[in-house]
Amino acid sequence: MKAWKIVLISLAVIVLLVAIIGGIVIGSIVYPQPLVSGEGDRRIVCVGDSITYAQGVMGSREKDSFTAILSTLVEDSTVVNYGLPNRTLLSTGNMPYTSESHYKKSLAEDADVVIIMLGSNDSKGINWNAERFAEEYEALVSSYIKMDSAPTVYVMRPPRLYREVVDEGDGNNEIIKGEMTDIINSVAAKLGITVIDIYSVTDGHPEWFADGAHPSAEGNRAIAEEIAKYLK
Repeated sequence: MKAWKIVLISLAVIVLLVAIIGGIVIGSIVYPQPLVSGEGDRRIVCVGDSITYAQGVMGSREKDSFTAILSTLVEDSTVVNYGLPNRTLLSTGNMPYTSESHYKKSLAEDADVVIIMLGSNDSKGINWNAERFAEEYEALVSSYIKMDSAPTVYVMRPPRLYREVVDEGDGNNEIIKGEMTDIINSVAAKLGITVIDIYSVTDGHPEWFADGAHPSAEGNRAIAEEIAKYLK
């Protein structure tokens, strides 16, 4: 076989391998397996977007996600991280959480506690609809309250967003701080559940967000410590 043909075949093989490996890596982020931390009897299920997933500590999420840290702070616990990057609570959003298998799997868990934090991606101009968000927030939370294991359900106010709004694809801190907070508090009061205020915990700490949106290891620890106050 001529040398140039060998070179072309070799390049084609390399391109194919890069595509396969890249697809696996991207797939593991977009559709990750739930991260399980701890081995205790108290099963804590965490539902959310990239902040729950721990995109800000991608290389060390097994120890630096707030869910992993939480498992070390709450005695005799197993914490299951069902976070999915970029997902919205809104069914009309660009990537609805309720369309994913993670949602169905989390509902089938034998959970003692469920912690829900969605909304950051819903605040984007391309997604936000206050009336629909209120309706669908109540429906989603109710679906966890009605789980067979009858868990204690907590909802979390999303953290402070430190990014400027450039276009409709950007999250909007003013929506998170205002309309969204009012809706979360109203739904929680109606359903008789507790709100964990992560916005207030992270407000004034831009140093915890390298990209302005996803908490660092230090930010995740602060979030985990706040949650643990409610679970001890």
